Amino acid sequence: MDLASLLDLAGAVPPSTAGGLAIAFGLGLLHAVDADHVMALSVFATREHGAVAGARAGLRWSLGHGAVLLVVGLLCVGLGRAMPAAWSAVAERAVGLVMIGLGLTVWLELARRRAHLHFHAHDGLMPHAHWHEHAHAHPEARMSRHQHEHGALFVGALHGLAGSAPLLVVLPIAASAPVVATAYLVLFGLGVAVAMIAVSGLLGHVASRLSAKRAERGLSWLRGLGAGGSVAIGAWLAFVG
Repeated sequence: MDLASLLDLAGAVPPSTAGGLAIAFGLGLLHAVDADHVMALSVFATREHGAVAGARAGLRWSLGHGAVLLVVGLLCVGLGRAMPAAWSAVAERAVGLVMIGLGLTVWLELARRRAHLHFHAHDGLMPHAHWHEHAHAHPEARMSRHQHEHGALFVGALHGLAGSAPLLVVLPIAASAPVVATAYLVLFGLGVAVAMIAVSGLLGHVASRLSAKRAERGLSWLRGLGAGGSVAIGAWLAFVG
């Protein structure tokens, strides 16, 4: 169920009540696990080894998402106007293009770790061949990790502008006071953060277990599938949705 439908169901609850504020938190939990959010975050979280490191990727995404949502939401309340639909449409297409880029980057990285065929001859026997995987560590890998840390923040910010438009449409109408609006936005953002940190922590844990068991092929499949989902959903957002 999308955010707009959830907001319709929640509309009967007075926004200033505890129940209304609890719904804001619940909406954040549900909004976080949208397919485009999870696929984009999987690209970052599966690079990490361990639940804690994976959860940090989710935290960075959530900070970007929450900061943009809070700023734009308070502007909407202050001006008494909803966020223009055109802004959301542009941001959604930008999210799609970024997701395509993320997925292609992962595929390129995996291709660089592809297996190579080597020929050997032992004790004068006929040469034979076997596959050998190379996983080189380069100084640019540290730069890549640094870029990915900022990337999660940036993608979260784009998602905050694109995916939360229904909330920003009704917020100026639903909020009876700026304090209530701020509480709504903060609780919604907290709900998003809790869910995304949990999801990314789980992905980081799975990646860590595969790495510990030297199941590099399984880890590559996990990352490759996540990248494929990111490309597919990104293409839909950019060119269809």
